[in-house]
Amino acid sequence: MKLQILSAFIAAHATHAVGVTGTLSDPRDFDADLNMPGFHFLPFPFDWQNDPNGPLYDPVHDKYHLFYQYQTPRLWGHAVSDDLVNWTQLPVAVGTDNWYDAGGVFSGSGTVLDDEDQSVVLTISSSDNREIFVAVPKDRSDPYLEEWVLPDSNPIYNTTARDPTEIFQTTDGRYRIADGTPEGSELWECSGCEGVDDIVEGRKWEKIGMLQNKVEGQGYWECPDFFPLLGDDADEDVWVSKFSNTGDHWYTGTYDEDTGVFTPFDTEDRMYDQNQQFYASKTFLDSRGGKERRILWGWLITMPEGSEWQGLQSVPRLVEGIDGTLLTTYPIPELEVLREEEGAAELENLVIGDEVKQLDFEGRMFDIEADVEVEGDGCGFRVLWDGADDYLDVIIDKGTTNVRMLVDSSVVETFFDGGRTSRTQFFSVGSKENQKIALIGDGEVCKFSSVKLWKMSPYEFDASKVQ
Repeated sequence: MKLQILSAFIAAHATHAVGVTGTLSDPRDFDADLNMPGFHFLPFPFDWQNDPNGPLYDPVHDKYHLFYQYQTPRLWGHAVSDDLVNWTQLPVAVGTDNWYDAGGVFSGSGTVLDDEDQSVVLTISSSDNREIFVAVPKDRSDPYLEEWVLPDSNPIYNTTARDPTEIFQTTDGRYRIADGTPEGSELWECSGCEGVDDIVEGRKWEKIGMLQNKVEGQGYWECPDFFPLLGDDADEDVWVSKFSNTGDHWYTGTYDEDTGVFTPFDTEDRMYDQNQQFYASKTFLDSRGGKERRILWGWLITMPEGSEWQGLQSVPRLVEGIDGTLLTTYPIPELEVLREEEGAAELENLVIGDEVKQLDFEGRMFDIEADVEVEGDGCGFRVLWDGADDYLDVIIDKGTTNVRMLVDSSVVETFFDGGRTSRTQFFSVGSKENQKIALIGDGEVCKFSSVKLWKMSPYEFDASKVQ
């Protein structure tokens, strides 16, 4: 998007600056809670949140939905967006109203079916790892899909597993779901199902085997995800199988839909993020504008002392194939509309030795892009710095050529080499002075050929529907 379009969007939509107290519709108060992020999603009322569940794009109403585990016992919170940047808070979507969800509504997914009505189905697991059940919109014509119904036929199947995936189809139209077990991901199929009525009717789902068995030493495969890899640099017919246990781990490989078995290219898994506290992630297929892309959300396990809220959602990340069988995760381009062009800075050709070089730029919420040459182990950025002993260092991996860093008060997401690797870090902001930024070196080669910096505006947040 061209710079002038971004600037116009910001002028029209960015109504908050850091330090502005909450309003009637937006209850966030960045003065009262210095750890409160501005562009990572937080639900209101402020409370516990964890796994992202059922993110989806609704092509009927051209809106994005995010569900997530919320409060205790766990419910499914719900928010909606026109652009994956600004959010409207909605009432709780799924509560504890039935025998199978009395202990809490645990993780699952959302699917928009390829039928005439483009039906929406949420697939959900119970707290005892025994029941998989579904929810559907009460009124498909409601653009917010605000009310949800749990059919009387629930649960759709019983198992010793949890965290069902999206509903996906074989080339001949058979509906399937994978879920997580202590042994890996298992696969279920809806026998003779022809549409949404059959899917939610239940008693038609049959286990057909293990989609992928875990490697010895791995724990319970929580929050599995399974999808074809997209992107201009992805090989055709490559699939991604992901599970959560001590972080989020993924494989790429081939999927034989006749046998229902996924075969990884490599027995060694890789991680979405170097931090194990990036967890329970979930992707969805975004088909807006007829161009398909895969978007990733992850639970950031952070519990800042003194804050009402606990746990964050990551920024939405674009998942793309690279080098044929590998993948990258990188912030969606829509987030760039929150960059403040006024006060932006660009620095060139900086060489840092064994020193801390303070930059003429300050902020609690900002975005950095840098082209670098790094031969040492201590090159990087010092952020949220009080000028003395209170700071967070973001170290750049040796051999990296470019860096993207999003600093949002108490959480920092850094992406190396276009998202080949990423690292999430957390920091408790001690005072309003924790705003300085510096470059740091270790005496080896630390060259910053280009450093671009923008302050970030918080996203627009409308919580009036729950106030």
